[in-house]
Amino acid sequence: MNDDPMLQIRHVQLRIHADDWQDALRRAAKPLLDDASIESQYVSEMIQAVQDLGPYIVLAPGFALGHARPSEAVHRPCLAIATLDEPVEFGSEQNDPVDIVIVVASTSNDAHLALLQKVVTFLNEENGFDMLREARTNDDAQAIVSTVNKGE
Repeated sequence: MNDDPMLQIRHVQLRIHADDWQDALRRAAKPLLDDASIESQYVSEMIQAVQDLGPYIVLAPGFALGHARPSEAVHRPCLAIATLDEPVEFGSEQNDPVDIVIVVASTSNDAHLALLQKVVTFLNEENGFDMLREARTNDDAQAIVSTVNKGE
């Protein structure tokens, strides 16, 4: 997998603007759409899941993990990360507003678990929340990519 890492620099967006939670998911996923890693149907599935189940993707203060079930609309396991210039409300009493959105897209349950493990490891072991919130430059984005992808 070293030839095609799950997270690439073009999949990291820093301090972008989103009008609401749906827009935040759409904008966070846009780099994956742009390089055909996913199809727009997957973005719709992520939004529909939150509409059906509530803001279960808001897992920690200020953090949403956008995802849907493994899908044919996903062409390769991949991640995208977006930090927001202004936090948005997802409807989570405990963890709103959200300023970090990570999108996980996978082709199978195994790939989904591997991606989630990578995200959790980054956020827990590498002070990932601080790293993301403090990121401003392309060098910062590259450091995030290198940290997330290490060990592949």
